[in-house]
Parts: sequence; C-alpha cells; structure tokens
Amino acid sequence: MAARSAPLLTPGMRVLCRDAEWLVTKAESLDVATGSQIAYCLGADEMVRGHEAAFVTDLDDVQPIDPRDTRLTRDSSHGFQKAKLFLEAQLRQMPLTAAHPDVDGIGAFRPMPFQVKAVEKALRQMRPRLLLADAVGLGKTIQVGMILAEMIRRGRAARILVLAKKSMLTQFQAELWNRFAIPLVRLDSTGLARLRLRIPASKNPFEVYHRIIVSMDTLKDVGRYRHFLENTRWDVVVIDEAHNVAGATNPDRNYSYRLARLLSRRADSMILTTATPHNGRKETFGRLIALLDPSAIPDPKYRQYTAEDIKPFFLMRFKEDIRAEAGDDFAARYVVPLAETTADADAREEAVYARLAGLRRDAAEGDRNAIVRWGLYKSFLSSPEACRSMVETNLRTLQRKRGEEADIAALDGLRGALETLSIADSTRYRLMVDQLRRIGWDGGPSSPRVLLFTESRVTQEALTRALAAEFKLPWSDRQEEQPGQVMAAIHGGMSDVWLGRTVEAFGTGTATMRLLVATNVASEGVNLHHHCWHIIHYDLPWSIITLIQRNGRIDRFGQTHTPEIRYLMVRTQAGELQGDGAIFQRLIEKVEEINRTARSGESVLKIYDADGEETFVAEHGLLAGDPGLFDREQPAVGDDAVAEAQSMEALLRKASLDAMDELADLFGDDEPAPSDAAEPAPAAPGDASRIRLYDEAAFLQEGYAFLSQQTDDRSYHPIEKTGKQVVLTPPSDLRRRLGDPEAGRDVIFGATAIPEEAWTDDRRFRLTVDPGRVDLAIRAARNLRGQWSEELLLTELHPVSRWLAERLMMLMPRGEAPMIASPYLPQGEMCFCFIGQVSSRAGTPLIVDAHAVVMSKGGGRAIRPLHTALEAAGFKDLADTGKHGTLPEPLLRGFVKGAVDESLAYLADRRRERQAEVKPLLEREEQRLNHWLARRRARIEEELAELNPTGAAAIKKRQDLEESEKYVKDRAQNWRRAHFEAADHPTTRLVLAIEGVR
Repeated sequence: MAARSAPLLTPGMRVLCRDAEWLVTKAESLDVATGSQIAYCLGADEMVRGHEAAFVTDLDDVQPIDPRDTRLTRDSSHGFQKAKLFLEAQLRQMPLTAAHPDVDGIGAFRPMPFQVKAVEKALRQMRPRLLLADAVGLGKTIQVGMILAEMIRRGRAARILVLAKKSMLTQFQAELWNRFAIPLVRLDSTGLARLRLRIPASKNPFEVYHRIIVSMDTLKDVGRYRHFLENTRWDVVVIDEAHNVAGATNPDRNYSYRLARLLSRRADSMILTTATPHNGRKETFGRLIALLDPSAIPDPKYRQYTAEDIKPFFLMRFKEDIRAEAGDDFAARYVVPLAETTADADAREEAVYARLAGLRRDAAEGDRNAIVRWGLYKSFLSSPEACRSMVETNLRTLQRKRGEEADIAALDGLRGALETLSIADSTRYRLMVDQLRRIGWDGGPSSPRVLLFTESRVTQEALTRALAAEFKLPWSDRQEEQPGQVMAAIHGGMSDVWLGRTVEAFGTGTATMRLLVATNVASEGVNLHHHCWHIIHYDLPWSIITLIQRNGRIDRFGQTHTPEIRYLMVRTQAGELQGDGAIFQRLIEKVEEINRTARSGESVLKIYDADGEETFVAEHGLLAGDPGLFDREQPAVGDDAVAEAQSMEALLRKASLDAMDELADLFGDDEPAPSDAAEPAPAAPGDASRIRLYDEAAFLQEGYAFLSQQTDDRSYHPIEKTGKQVVLTPPSDLRRRLGDPEAGRDVIFGATAIPEEAWTDDRRFRLTVDPGRVDLAIRAARNLRGQWSEELLLTELHPVSRWLAERLMMLMPRGEAPMIASPYLPQGEMCFCFIGQVSSRAGTPLIVDAHAVVMSKGGGRAIRPLHTALEAAGFKDLADTGKHGTLPEPLLRGFVKGAVDESLAYLADRRRERQAEVKPLLEREEQRLNHWLARRRARIEEELAELNPTGAAAIKKRQDLEESEKYVKDRAQNWRRAHFEAADHPTTRLVLAIEGVR
C-alpha cells in the first residue's frame, strides 16, 4: 500500500465522516508506513453533538476540513464574547510542547524542587521511562501525579494504567483525583466483575475505560487476561511497589514479572516506583531497568552494567537529601525507651522458654534438627497460640513418619507447657495493654489512633479477641464488618474491596476505628499518618527492612505530629536464650540509626530481602549466640554476596547523583521554588503552546454562562459563587459524559468517566482556584468521609474544564471561524489567528504553535506570535461598536487562502528547524543502540562458544540475539519514525480573524 500523503489527523481538527462533522479529541497511529490511524471524535453537528465515536481511517472516509475553505462569520455577541471563548477553548486544546515543565497550578499541593526534578527527568527522555526509587515517605505518588499531569497536557497520556497493591488502590486513586483531578476508574475484583456483566464476553475490558487502576492480584491470572492485555495499548503504565515485579529468582515463572514485561511492550511510557529498588543482586535490579528499556543493559543475564547504563532511567533520593527542602514536613520521631516497653517473663512462660532453650541446645549438639528450627521460638515470641498452632502442625507431620519418637516426645512436652497459656495472660499482652492505657487508649472516641503490627495471623486472631474482652468492645472477624468497628484487623487474605475500605476508615477522622491490628500487608505503601502517630510492634520482625517499612506508615512526609514508636520486649532467664535480648535491642538501634543518618539504600547486613534478613538473624545471630551480628564490618553472608551488595549500593548512588547533577546543569539549582498561585502563567519566550486569555475561574463562569444561553436544556442551572468557591450542578450531558451512576447506564463513557466515589451525594462540583482551600478540604474529607475531597482545584485538567472547552470549540458551525473588528488595527489590515501543529508520523505533537498572519493593504504579510498579535489588536478590551471593515467577500476569501498558505509555510520552516534539532539526538540514540547491540552480541557469542551448538541453551541464546537485532531494527525503522520524525505535512486551523477598522 502506498504511503499516505494527506495530513495526519491531530487533536482539535474538524473532520467530516459519515455525513457529519466531528471534533478530533485524540488520534492514534495504527500503521506508520501507511498513515493509518484511529480518530477518537466528539460529535459537532446537531445530530451527533456530544456523541463519542472512533473511526479507523482505513475503513472510514475521514476528511479533514480544509482550512482554506474556512468561512468568516462576524461575531455579534456582547464584547465579542463568543469569539473570545471560542479562541480560549482552542488554546486549551493545544498540547504543551515546551521543554521545561510548567508546574504552577498543576495541582493542590506545594511542589518541592526535588519533586520538580523528577518531572524534568521524565520529560527529558524521548519517551518517559523512569524508575523512581525515593526512600519511604518522600511522596512518590505526588511525583507520579505531577508526571502524569504534565504528560496529559502534552497529549501523551490519554490511556493510563496504574498497577498498585490491593491495599493501596483507593489511596492512590483518591490522591490523583484530589490533588490533580486525574480520574482513574478502579477495577478491583468487584469492579471488574461488574464491568464484565455490562459488556459482551468478547469485548476487551481494558479498552472500555481509558484510565484505570487495578491491583496485580486481580491480574495475576495472566492466562485469563493475557489475550486482552496483549491487544491493549497504553500511553503510560505506572507500577507502584515495583520491586514486586523484578522476577525474584525465577522470572520465567513469576507472574508479576511476566505481566510487567508484557505491559512494558504495550506501553509508550512507563513509570516504576519503589523504596527498595534492589535486593543486593544485580540481575533483579537489571531486570527492572530492562522493563523500562530493553536496550539499557547489554548483558543478557543483567549482571554486568554501569552507572552510565542505568542513569537515564533511574532517580533515588533519601530523607537527608531533601531535609532542607522539606522543613517542617518531616517530624522527628520518638522511640519509647526499651526500658519502658520491656518486661520479665512469668513462671509459666519461663517453663516454655526452658523447653525452647533445650531444643536449641540439642540442635547445637546435632540432635533433633527436624523440630528445632527457630520458627518455634519466633512463634512463641508472638503468642502462645501461634506457637501451639505450629507445634500441632509439626506433630501431624512427624506422626506420619517412622523413627521420629524422640522428636514427637519433645514436641509433646512443649505442647504440655503451652496448654495453660493464652495470649490474654501473657507478659507481652499485659505490657501492650499497659502501653495503650499510658497513651490514653480505652477504645472510646477520644482514644488516639494506634497502628498495631503483628506478623502472625494466629496471633492477630487471638489478640483481637483478647482486646475486645479487655476493653469490652463489640467485635466481629468478618471482613465486611471491619470498617465500622472500633478495632479492626487487616491481613493479606482479605478481598481488595474490604481491605481498601478498612484502610480508608482508619484514615477518616469521624470513623469509630481507633485501633488497626495489621499484619505486614500494611507495611508497604499505605499512608496511615493522617490521623495516626502511634505504632506498636507487638512482636518483632527479625528484619531491618520490615521495620523501616512499617514505621514509614506514620513517619512520612506531611506528618503533623511526633510519631511515637513502641517495640515490645519480653526478657527470659532461660540459659541459651538470655543473649537474644541484646540482639533484638541492637536490631532496633540499627533501624533508628538508619532513619537518622542514611543517605543511601544500604543494608547493614548486605541482605536486601526481608525473609533473607530474618533467616540470617536467626541462624547467624540467635542460634550462633552472636550479639555483634549488626556491627561486623563484613557480615557473614559470603564474600561474593557482600561484594555484590556493596557494588550495587555504590552503583545506584552514583547513577542517581549523576542524574541529579545533569538536571542541575540543565536547569540550574538556583531557581525559585514553584509558587502556589493558580493564575495562568504567561507564555514563556519561545513557548507558543502556552497562551491563556482567561484564568480558570473566569473561563468556567463565563464559558458556562454563555453555553447556558445557547441551549434550551433546563438542566443547565446557574453556577453558584460563594467567596473563593464556585458550585456547579452538572447538566445532564456532563453527568452522562462523566459516568454518573445515577445518570443512566445504557452507554459507558469510558474515555471521560470519573471514579464513582468522586460523586457527592448532591451530585454537585465544588471548585476553587485556591490550592490551600483544597488542602483543607482533603483534610476535612479525611475527618468526615474518607479519602474523597468534596472541594477540588479548578485546573485545565479537571474533567469539567475539559468538557467546557470541547463544548465551546463547537460554537462555530461547520467550516466557520469568527471575525471581529479592532479599532487598534489600521483600516484594511487583517489579522488571521492560527493554531498549527507539527506531528510525528504517529501523531505525537512535536510542535504546537499559536501564531498570526497579518496581511496589510499593499500586499504586506507578516508572521507574529499570537499573544503579540492579540496585544496589538487590544483583544481583551474589544467590544462590538458596530463598525466593520470594507473588504468585499471575494477578497476576504482570497485573504483566507493566502493566510493559510503563509501559516503552512511558516510551520514547514518550524518542522525543518525541529528536524535539525532532533537529528543529533536521534543519531546519538542510534549510536547508543548500536553500541548496546555490539556489546550484547559479543557477550552472547562468548557464551555460545562454550555451549553445545545444538543444545537447548545455545538455541535460546541465538533466539535472544535474534530478538535483540530485531529490536534495534524496529527502533530504527519504526519507533524513530513513529515518534520523532515529523510527518510530511503540518496542520493548521484558522480560529479567529480580526479586521482593522481604525
């Protein structure tokens, strides 16, 4: 098929298809070589107005309206309001293309310089691919929101998929909505099942909604969803807690890694976030980087790479890096002295400890190794019930074997010692109750919220029953009851829906919940600091990593109280166990030392896996009786492992520092911090894609009022304004567009739907341009109704603003543009205002330029920036005085054609300039790709030389090389041409004509 010569379709174009006019809202490339596209459109004619449709240009005759045929229609509205609003709507449709991000007014928060750096780094890439590895509590979700908001404004994030842990779905979704007005539809297990009932079985559920958040657990059945996922393209995929998709030791059998790899290949951009980017092994971190770009690391085994290789894709900061910026946003935490949270075991417990000490002693002598694993001891440190459960499990296993009589007898003895013990009369439990009472906790409404961690589900069940009896609390262990109880329990076996609701209730001020008893399901990612500043570690995980993650739930950016942390300890006099207390104390001290001083992701033990740390502490600390375990210069994990871990720490730190130095050189470190102002920023010099005539509030109020006057629809109620807040009752077409569940469910508006939880009970939008008000509203929501704020920041990204802009773009009939008169321009002069675009061959905006062609008497022609031309015409102050120009209609039509030709010629020059600017970048990228392929080929050929050429391993190596060569070829032939080479024809739209009448 011959290459198509017609202009590519771009957002904002008017097109004709199926005897109707449509507004293109998004254009997606299907085949770069032929120019085939999918055009997502909104109806502009009366018969199709407001309807959404998608047309494939190979199947439908989609014809752009030729700007040369534009008819000029005099605007007779008061103050030329129609023309002004029409022009503003067109300007707001323009994708941003400036190199530097514009974060002023981007959301309801105070942007920190270190956060802006993350956005800058993402935008510097030809396609954003970034592993954001900031430490626990530094606001990675906010940085993701900033990157997504900027990409949306650049027309590069229409389709977004976010993968998060099931405990974090609501939190992540609400944060992006409250702060940035980015709507993500949550497809948890219930939401996905409900959607499948509404669509045909063959319909791809991931094509219905354009911006989705879903948990990895929901998608874990890769076989079930693989077909759908393979046929879904995403502009951006975000994976939170991305260390969970690194593939561990067996990536080919790890469903999370396989799913992430599949999504990486189906996404243009990808953002990974994690506070634990590596586990000490180079290949697992290498696989994460390779998810972002397969050509980053030349070694097929991902073990050999440099800081230079990973630097483009990696950024990692720690508390100490940004403490000066954060100021009061970090509260110094208080660890209650161990002397106050430690007690002596009672006589019955000492009897159990004595038996456990005997088992350890026998193990040291080489006897009964089968039953003397440290797990029995660790379970008793949690609760008698947990230990008894483990004893019963081991006994059932041993009783099925022969020759295990001695082991069975030992376990029987331990079971006998446990029979009279329960958690309610254990020393640890009494110690915890005492600590609760000391901080004023009695289960009443004035009790402070407390987060209580235990590692054991058995302990959790016993603990909640005992506490309910102790404080006379009504209690049910049914997951559906947890959000409404004073005490709640969460664990990994809960459904994503009820887990999310329980976490949300704990963060809601008016909720009755005052105590959350959590397993380690709550140790990663979840923000629990809004109403909680007390953590009690009921039992002690033998892992620094786990303790840092747990404490990070309340000790994080934005905590307004002093976090108080309590570690409960029980002393024993049993011989072999007496020294364990010193080891546990040193473990806690190390956690606090790291919190105070660490500037790197280093691990004291050089073990970067919580389970691995626990095993090491048990075998090399407790069983070996070594209290100096955490203070060795070379921990006993093997010289090779230590060397590899140290190498990883140095490598990642260097890569991140080099990346930050590059950003500092590029943009400067002395720039003032972004302001909180919501006023529109003026266009920067050379930035012709950022021009605004109205601020956000004026655009909403004047634009909506004008629309209301143009329609007989009685659902257009007047906007209410009180102080800094405006209240909009959405008309019926807006409610349908945003997917209001009460507005009828015959059609799913998947491209524009907002989360169901975002709808208030009265179905009204409360909007403001004051970020401080929104921040207060978010806090009020956490006090009153959970995660979802009732008042939102009015930005260009808000779905109401986007709806309004699209409706105002359709004010003019097909093929028409408004014409107004200016007494500031000479009689006979015409100023034609254009919005032009140079796109890549795939339709990605490369240059968006608002400019004017000024044609004067005598044939003079000049190109001016649009904002300059509007200022010369006195645009903001213009009013219809009834005075018109004298140019006859035929001459006007000729002027239009000439002005369009001038605009296209100007854009062609801009296209050539762009190609010249991009050429060295593309050449440098091609050199990098070829260098990578050469290094990869050399490594594979070295390995092949030692293998049987007909063996399975050699065949796999050759396939790897073939795929690598194919990848580089595809990047050279298709990816480069699709995203960075400019299409042959720029496009332009005539959006306003101003005639001089001076």
